[in-house]
Amino acid sequence: MKRVASVLGVAAVSLLATACATVDRGMARQEAATTLANAAELQGTNAAEVVGRTSMAFGDRYTAANLFERAADSRASVGKRFNLATAYEATGRLPEAVAIYRTLMDDGEYVTMKSNRPMNNPDVPVRRFNIAEESARRLARIMVENPLMFPMQTGGGAVAATSFATPVAATVGGTTTTGRISDAQAMELDRLASGAE
Repeated sequence: MKRVASVLGVAAVSLLATACATVDRGMARQEAATTLANAAELQGTNAAEVVGRTSMAFGDRYTAANLFERAADSRASVGKRFNLATAYEATGRLPEAVAIYRTLMDDGEYVTMKSNRPMNNPDVPVRRFNIAEESARRLARIMVENPLMFPMQTGGGAVAATSFATPVAATVGGTTTTGRISDAQAMELDRLASGAE
């Protein structure tokens, strides 16, 4: 009983802190660290998604990707999968992003979402968009910008199936990562990218 109370307490604190519009990057990073450390106990709550959106708004893309991975399981909503694909794209994990965007072109046909406003630029307007259309737009852009990674076949414009198994390296702050990284590595990459000491 004590364990359940502590888990619910952590979830409530994470949701409450994020709901109060965290405006301090240090506090957002602490919330992310707490949520990642307690991810197993928070399974089935929206804490990882909410804290992930806050991390993404502050530009902590690697941490957000790890949080969205915790939030998106096999039964995840279209919105959670879209957030995960966005984080994968932002961290250079393009094959993973492409795979999710492809499924969202069908699954997100009748689903709309609001954009997240970056914390460092409050003048960016919030916009509503259809997930299927945005996924198709992003998928097309990724494939055009990365022709070596996603070679087109002549004739139908279909992508070779073998290209999706290729791991992608992303470089941020002088550090190269490939595929899934640990929570500690994600937080360190975000710290380096922001120039924090």
